[in-house]
Amino acid sequence: MSATVETSLKQKICNSVEIPILTRCCFCFPLRKGLIVFAYANLILTIVVTALLSMYISYIRNMEITNVSEFPRLIADTTALVLEVAMSITFIVALHKKHVLLMKIYLYFEIVFSIIGFVYSLAFLTSETASELFLILFQLMLQIYLVILIWSSIVKMERDGTVKYTRERDPV
Repeated sequence: MSATVETSLKQKICNSVEIPILTRCCFCFPLRKGLIVFAYANLILTIVVTALLSMYISYIRNMEITNVSEFPRLIADTTALVLEVAMSITFIVALHKKHVLLMKIYLYFEIVFSIIGFVYSLAFLTSETASELFLILFQLMLQIYLVILIWSSIVKMERDGTVKYTRERDPV
């Protein structure tokens, strides 16, 4: 009597890791509205940083500074920020239309982008490592919290949408 159990890697991970399902964003806002506020704030901040970085790149090019070693890194940063703007717009559309597939796309993007950004940030640490390392770790924790919020929203959207309340009765 031989029984073979075939499970995929995804099933093994799902069985061994339990991700909490949150119902509130920042412990006070409803989940979806909190994510919408976060998405708009993220979009605005990303656009501002992209504009400032673009102006800095144009300043470097106009001043014809001979030290252009940071120029490719600045171009890569700007490209990543433009990609972040596009994905933030996708996330906003997904939240407003309650589109689960777009939410999943943004979730996977956020996970991959967070890992790449974390490794990239560690690779370019400068001499002031304590403050930069704190900011990098704070950003990573914030992104992990965001991923959990997005996951909770996806789980909530995939449910049938009805809320069922049950009342436990005291055993008499």
